[in-house]
Amino acid sequence: MKRSPWATLVVLAFAQFIVVLDVTIVNVALPDIQSDLDFSTDSLQWVINAYTLLFGGGLLAVVYGVVRAEPVGWSSFEVIGCLVAGIAMLVGFALVESRVAAPLVPLRLLRTRSLSTASGVLALNGAGFLSMFFLTAIFLQQVRHSSPLDAGLEFLPMGGIAIVGGVVATPLVTRFGTRPVQFGGALVGTAGLLLLTGADADGSYAGELLPGLLLFGFAVVLVAVPAQIAAISDVSAHEAGAASGVVTALNQVGGALGLAVVSTLSNSKAASELAHGSSASDALVAGFHRGLLIAAAFLVVAMVVTATSPRVKPSAEQIAEATAAA
Repeated sequence: MKRSPWATLVVLAFAQFIVVLDVTIVNVALPDIQSDLDFSTDSLQWVINAYTLLFGGGLLAVVYGVVRAEPVGWSSFEVIGCLVAGIAMLVGFALVESRVAAPLVPLRLLRTRSLSTASGVLALNGAGFLSMFFLTAIFLQQVRHSSPLDAGLEFLPMGGIAIVGGVVATPLVTRFGTRPVQFGGALVGTAGLLLLTGADADGSYAGELLPGLLLFGFAVVLVAVPAQIAAISDVSAHEAGAASGVVTALNQVGGALGLAVVSTLSNSKAASELAHGSSASDALVAGFHRGLLIAAAFLVVAMVVTATSPRVKPSAEQIAEATAAA
């Protein structure tokens, strides 16, 4: 079985994650950093570069270690070295951020229960979404032999229903509060992923894939919108932007790490099926199904986290503030 498409998509996903991370967190904090520390523009550039090397480098090492675990083994020096180095860099970043007067990422905000639980849910939601997208793209092109253009078109209905989800999410949050809508979205998303596990190499798109894609596309927004509103519900107005940046970054972190785990375990299942005599197509389908089940498990955990989150029934003003901060 060819591994290069999987590795290519993982690298591209992580590159996108680094770009979004830099835009959403660092740039939000730059004006305060420059004024509080009296930095020149040149000095500010060094702040950005050091931040990216420590935080982004740590995450890259962890993700690379997880991805390499399947071909070389969890006990290999390469994997252990990457995981230890990556975790050490992330711990170092957290220690530095917790001690400086003007942190790039105000980690103390995570002590706010509504923000910390919402961040956890968004991280898990991001892991489920990116994993589903990755797995389904591989399935459509390598199992069902769709062209890249056709595969993209087959994702369009999911994007359309996500727009509908975004339209109805805010009125639902206004009426019922964030927790019921968030929990319901995760439940529907889990159902959508489980429906997708019924797809095989020969079934129809409309019968086996479309229902699951529509459910998941609708649900992923029903999770994200109330979580983003809840995240800043107990944060002061002047910290709302920073809180939104933290939440967005953790969403991207969840997506990157979740995809690394799912792709590794999915590929491991496919390799095992090949070793036991299955065809390449059947092996990829087995890997696809395992990956979707893991993605569904992410959303189940999101439901558990949601159940422990505080009850938030935001006012129209709070919803407007959350929208502006996002």
